[in-house]
Amino acid sequence: MFASRRKWPAALLAVPLALCTAAGLARAQTFDGQFVPCQSVTVPAALTNCAVTQDPIKSGGSTISAMGDVTATVHGAANNTTYTVIYVSGDGTQMSAIGSLMTDAHGDGAMRKDAFFKFGTVGSGNVVLTSGGSEEFVTGLTTSSNGLTSGRDFQPGIVRCTDVTVPGALSSCGSDSLSTGSVNVENPDGAVAIRIYGARPSTTYAAVFASPSGGTPLTIGTFPATDKHGNATLIASSVFAASTVGSGWIQITSGATLEFVSGFKVDEKFIPPAASVSNLVQCSTVTNPADLTCGSDPLDSGGYEVSATGTINLTLKGTVPSSNYEVYFRPIDNSGDLDTGLEVSTNKLGNGSGSRSYFMPDTVDSGTLVVKESGADQPDQFVAGFAVH
Repeated sequence: MFASRRKWPAALLAVPLALCTAAGLARAQTFDGQFVPCQSVTVPAALTNCAVTQDPIKSGGSTISAMGDVTATVHGAANNTTYTVIYVSGDGTQMSAIGSLMTDAHGDGAMRKDAFFKFGTVGSGNVVLTSGGSEEFVTGLTTSSNGLTSGRDFQPGIVRCTDVTVPGALSSCGSDSLSTGSVNVENPDGAVAIRIYGARPSTTYAAVFASPSGGTPLTIGTFPATDKHGNATLIASSVFAASTVGSGWIQITSGATLEFVSGFKVDEKFIPPAASVSNLVQCSTVTNPADLTCGSDPLDSGGYEVSATGTINLTLKGTVPSSNYEVYFRPIDNSGDLDTGLEVSTNKLGNGSGSRSYFMPDTVDSGTLVVKESGADQPDQFVAGFAVH
């Protein structure tokens, strides 16, 4: 079965080794943060737009990928409730609507938006879930009370202040270069690692954690001077105390000028995943069910894919050389095979491949694909299936 349109979750020795091996080392400018109750935030400051009565939440979080995909999940929130998902700037003054998330009878819900932010988009801020216009949950960070993992790490990217356009442009930005950057705030102990690449060489930068509610930012530390390539790493082990709940944005300055901020950058072209993928097996070898009417053509391997845009891609290897095959769609109700118009010719080795647009956009189709030799009333030669050894 498939849908032709996918629908729809210390110093170096003093800091735990995880900081050296976690995703903070990756150079992707993606975003990953857990949802925390708005009213529970105290670092760098309490938030001012929280719902008067706070909904519960057991766990959850949001990600923004390098392809611009946005996900948001909650577990143990209010039952049968719709939350509005928005992206709010680090200073809390600008916002962009993303979508909505509906919880079930257990308070669990999820939202996914593929390629919501387009290629080249640079954003800075946090994902916020609201209900009735007030903030219920915000992406942020937590630190464990006992040194054991109790939540996910806070892992935004680092982007140039002057490049930010989502949810709106920032003001008073510097013009220093930056290739990429990343942040990792560890949940077990609050240790922080911030890495920047391709910034201005031989320059010292300082990092703080600022609140959308204003007030005094929390000092993270000062980077060592960047090397000749503009690279530097700031590692700090005593920034966030045990049991901290925080939400805000990281600002990196040179002198008094804001150069870089936490956020994301969409720097990979979105590739729609296949709506359906299956192996093909030789019909005559199928043992379950055992009553198929089949041809006897051999097959070393084969498979088909239906793309998110409805295109069928078929591959055959090791079948009858110099033969012609045709692909049919067989609906799940056995109402009759439908000729897709996709014909594949094999070479002298019995290999062939082909593709053809067939399934219409905005439809959901249930069934399977079968391959027959070209001609009227031919038996099945290859069918979707799998072999268990």
